[in-house]
Amino acid sequence: MDVQYMTSSQLKTQAKDLLEGRFGSAVLIVFLGTAITAALNMISNSFVSLLLVGLKLSPLAGGILSLSASSVVSLFTGIFSAGYALFFLNVACKRNCDMSCLFYGFSRQFGKCLTLSAFFSVVSFVLVLPFQICGGLYEQTQRTGWVMAALLFGSAAMVASTLFSLIFSQCYFLLLDFPDYTAGQLLRSSVRIMKGHKARLFYLQVSFIPLILLALLTCGIGMLWLNPYMQMTYACFFLNIMRPLEYS
Repeated sequence: MDVQYMTSSQLKTQAKDLLEGRFGSAVLIVFLGTAITAALNMISNSFVSLLLVGLKLSPLAGGILSLSASSVVSLFTGIFSAGYALFFLNVACKRNCDMSCLFYGFSRQFGKCLTLSAFFSVVSFVLVLPFQICGGLYEQTQRTGWVMAALLFGSAAMVASTLFSLIFSQCYFLLLDFPDYTAGQLLRSSVRIMKGHKARLFYLQVSFIPLILLALLTCGIGMLWLNPYMQMTYACFFLNIMRPLEYS
């Protein structure tokens, strides 16, 4: 029997219905995670700025240092992804959920969540590094050839990062469904279940672009409403591909 999966429009409608009555809590948990991440990034950037002034590093070394510091911050803040997944899956399944969900990855399964976050951080670092190097070399030499190289590497990194994020997008959701799986098993499972669904998820993500642009026009305030809506929709997407007959 052919399985009929939900369309992007249907997933969004389902997400809106599920958030009814819990939207305030959803906004708070996303805001809290975003605020902590922003604070850590500000501290990291200030520290890097002090090092750049004190050590008088070249633009190339400074760029690599900034990228490294950003990767370290994302290593720990990426663990919040498990908390978001738990909160919105609980909403979808009509279970109890509160702010403590955000710290699930730190209080439970920390090692596994840290391994997954490290994997994503390292891959992101490797993809962005060539672009960062070319940018730094341009600042040092002012040779336009490095600009072209930076554009080339930047475009390649964007494509590779998008494909990578689609393939491994379900890891933290799977962590909650299969808590006994190792990090490697979760990564492989995400690859497996996303076969035939990468284009669906990509289209779903792209469909949010108009709303994101509108939210940015409000100086980002609109993202307080949009982020929970997007997270809820992605949770519905996961449930739909895992249990299409039940969540359709």
